[in-house]
Amino acid sequence: MACLYVIITGYSPRNWQAQHLFLTVLKNDAVPVPDRTSAIPQPLATVIDRALIDNPDIYYKSAAEFKQALFNSIS
Repeated sequence: MACLYVIITGYSPRNWQAQHLFLTVLKNDAVPVPDRTSAIPQPLATVIDRALIDNPDIYYKSAAEFKQALFNSIS
C-alpha cells in the first residue's frame, strides 16, 4: 500500500524523522492522501488511506478485499 501511495502522491506516507525511522513508523499515522495532493479522486484516496491504517487493526484483511475496494473506488 505504501508503494501505491508513493506512486500516486510522489511522497512517502509518513513524515520521516531522520534519527528515529522505526519510531516514526510505530508512532505516526500516514499523512492522508488529500493532504499531499488534491489531484487524486476522493474515493481512491479513501481506499489508500484506509489501507495504511494499522492501528488498532489493519483495515483490509486480505489483498482480495483491497483489490475490490480499489475497483469499487473507480466505478
